[in-house]
Amino acid sequence: MIKQPQTVGAQVVPARFGELSRVLTYLNADDLSQLDRGVGRWMWLPLGRLLTAATLPLAGSAFVCLYNIEPAGLSLIRRIHNTARILALAVAPDLRRKGLARAMLQDAIARAITRRISWLWMIVPSANTAATRCALRCGFKRYRPQFLRREGKTLISAHAHDVMLYEVRGEAAGQAIAQWLAAEVDAGDAWIKELLETELLPWALPDAGRTWRCSIYGREVGCAHLGGDAQRPVVTLWLDPEMWNTAEEMAVLKAVVDTQIDLPPALDVVLGSEGHLRASAARYKAIGFAPMLHEKVIFARPLNAPTPAS
Repeated sequence: MIKQPQTVGAQVVPARFGELSRVLTYLNADDLSQLDRGVGRWMWLPLGRLLTAATLPLAGSAFVCLYNIEPAGLSLIRRIHNTARILALAVAPDLRRKGLARAMLQDAIARAITRRISWLWMIVPSANTAATRCALRCGFKRYRPQFLRREGKTLISAHAHDVMLYEVRGEAAGQAIAQWLAAEVDAGDAWIKELLETELLPWALPDAGRTWRCSIYGREVGCAHLGGDAQRPVVTLWLDPEMWNTAEEMAVLKAVVDTQIDLPPALDVVLGSEGHLRASAARYKAIGFAPMLHEKVIFARPLNAPTPAS
């Protein structure tokens, strides 16, 4: 039996067309697109609310939150095998901060557990602080929410001559990234390994760019990727945990940056796991890097194991 949310006056029920149509009169395309850009695409069209009410149930399981019997919010969840992604979670503007979003999340968790779903996850804009707080209070944890950024054309002080970079392309690049991403996950993000392997790889991998296997004194120590552009390159590092927070890590970073003709005016560094970031953050801060939030952050909650610490 589904345990109903504790918010007084709130009840989450499977959506019917009439209830969806009514709650959509209080919402706009941006409200619906916070967690997935495609959910609100029909709202811009003539009769957009009616089209959205008709098409949302085709994209996943739609629910409405009734507050004192009136439709006040909606959620949309898509199941894939033993995981489920929350595609939309929206509350009417004049009824926010009453615990309705939390009630819908709690209901989603209860329904997922009843259906023996192992993971519930969603992608939340980091600027949406209300959604972030709600997710954390419901037992979700952020996956790799931060990266490192440095402004200014400052040299990285390290002995890059000790590093050898072997560029790999195509399938070989994918194999190199997969090998060292697995090492990072095992050491620094083991709590999400199952979900990462089944659903999250497209969000964990960088955009197009150059990839290298990295060696120091003949020993392979990781993999590096250079993306972004000349004005703000993005270096992604997947390293052997023994290299975390060491001078050798800085040497690898410098070797990758040195592949560019000119010193960039700004530099972003993405580390392969949250554990890696925690281990090495102080060393990066010492040379001018500051932690930054990614524009969008993955939140995940395992349902077949104790909830991870936030």
